[in-house]
Amino acid sequence: MCSRKTFPLISGFLSLDLVNTEVISHGRRHELLVHEQDLLDWLHTMCEEIPSLDKNILNISENETTEILRHIHEFRFTLRENFESIADGNFIDKGWISDLEKNIENAPYVYRLESDELKQISKGSTLNKILSLLSLDTLHLIAEGKLQKIKRCSNPDCVLLFIDLTGRRKWCSMKICGNRKKVARFQEKKNKKT
Repeated sequence: MCSRKTFPLISGFLSLDLVNTEVISHGRRHELLVHEQDLLDWLHTMCEEIPSLDKNILNISENETTEILRHIHEFRFTLRENFESIADGNFIDKGWISDLEKNIENAPYVYRLESDELKQISKGSTLNKILSLLSLDTLHLIAEGKLQKIKRCSNPDCVLLFIDLTGRRKWCSMKICGNRKKVARFQEKKNKKT
């Protein structure tokens, strides 16, 4: 059995982690959701990270994956565009909120009691379920005021976004850009001494 592709899970939010499936490596933007299997790997990862997600989104037929991947790319583009605009200090677009709400209308939620837990289950096609979950996550970020705390990484060569709840965070992740910056500063100091 082959291992699944890994993704930079730095936010803890489904919609933001989707936006962060585009990364910069060696000076170029790289797409982490290239193939249908990448989409399946990402969905599996999200279900592991967020146990309350509707696991039915993993039941995608081979015929559906190509179409769903195309729509996910389009949806991610719109998310990134709006998230970056908010990170740059702009107001949240009311038309975008309406679009997110329509996505949820296309796959509304019902609740079921499973193993003594109340589970939120979306109805509709697999694509609509996925877009509904992503849209709901985004609307939660807006409603809780967290989207107003979205930031770009301080590394100008990084495209990852994150929510800064402390007001002091600079990097997408200390493991990714923060550590690189520390190593670069250390090398710079070392080179000045020699």
